[in-house]
Amino acid sequence: MLDRRFVFPCLTVLALFTGCVPNKIYRPGPAAIQATPLVAGSPAKFKLGIIEFDDMGESWEKCASLTQADSCQLTRTLDLIRKEKQRTGDVVVVVFTHGWKNNASPNNEKKKNLYDFKALMEQLAEGEDTRLARMQQHEPQIARAQTRSYIGVYMAWRGQSVPGDVFTTFWNRRDAAARVGSSDFAEAIYRIMGATKEGSPNSRIVVVGHSFGARALETALTNTFVSLLVPQPDATGQVRPPLQLSPADLILYVNSATDSFRTKQMIELMKRTSFSVTRGNEQSNGPLFLSVTSTGDSATKIAFPLGQDLSATRKAFRPDYGPATPQSPSQRTFFTQTPGHIPYLLSHVVHPVTGSCVSQTDLLRFNTKGQCFEMTPVPQRWNDSPFWVVTVPPQIIRDHSDIFNSSFSTMIIDLMERYEVLDSPQATTMVRAQ
Repeated sequence: MLDRRFVFPCLTVLALFTGCVPNKIYRPGPAAIQATPLVAGSPAKFKLGIIEFDDMGESWEKCASLTQADSCQLTRTLDLIRKEKQRTGDVVVVVFTHGWKNNASPNNEKKKNLYDFKALMEQLAEGEDTRLARMQQHEPQIARAQTRSYIGVYMAWRGQSVPGDVFTTFWNRRDAAARVGSSDFAEAIYRIMGATKEGSPNSRIVVVGHSFGARALETALTNTFVSLLVPQPDATGQVRPPLQLSPADLILYVNSATDSFRTKQMIELMKRTSFSVTRGNEQSNGPLFLSVTSTGDSATKIAFPLGQDLSATRKAFRPDYGPATPQSPSQRTFFTQTPGHIPYLLSHVVHPVTGSCVSQTDLLRFNTKGQCFEMTPVPQRWNDSPFWVVTVPPQIIRDHSDIFNSSFSTMIIDLMERYEVLDSPQATTMVRAQ
């Protein structure tokens, strides 16, 4: 009889023949830091740190000391951020957590999420000279003296457990993503945020999660952000002021493959506390959290509910939320649907428009492949918080995995420019009224 410890993780008969993808570290020691260009022979435009987590959500390289730069993947990455700040003064850090069927393997760097992430980092870095010139022209009193360094941080985990495109690993990898979003992962994220912001007001950090990676990221971030939104007294017994530096300038979930409870509850908390963000100019406030889902994403629209429905048979749901929220869907709906597929949670919709493609007032317009699109607030929306839940058509994101295409990159870069995520007069600040 086969040992179930080796059979069950693979979940399918196919796995008995193809084997499991190893639960291993791919970038130990110095291999965790890269400064190699996407195309050999061209100059490197950014630097990359890779931090890996095992199937139980623990760091593959445990840090013996946070003061030793070569102690682990995390300290190597923190050291990279600090050295780049010493070299150029300020940095732009983009942290990316991949989703299902990805990892930090060499194959992933050739053609999957790691390759695509490096391509996005090159595109962002290439626009830095333009951003510096624009800031020097429009904000001379706060303009930077030089271009900033760009650093990508690839948060890797065992997103693929069986070779090939096997749907029956859904439950196994869904649960693994939740384990990944535990203490080690959360510590790494917040230490990276702290290293980016410390003593550097013009440094910026954007945190991105895709698919089950968004599940891991949201699991790690939610409770800490709750503690930031709920006022607590300091050592003198005084409640901290209502203005507080945000740990991140933008948190982006793309085709998030997780149930909607954390998103729903965070929006409710933001509404209860009259929470908002400011970046110095009223027109640049925009979102702090941004969840983007493609209407062409069959994985979260069809496959995710099917997978969750099987798990729902073992859950107890309350019948309704009562008269206080009469329009709210049921608990079962929040459990079986991702945020982008629940109209109740939507804040904005992206759709094609004609005429001028210049952004107007609070409306983002952007042009991609000769077509203008607009991000329009949902009429009479319940979700009027800085946690934007947005749907986009297949012209922007074709399906679940098509997230690094030029159209979506254009949309996100234009959104960050429209709301000055990377070039605001002041760092992103959280404001709460209650």
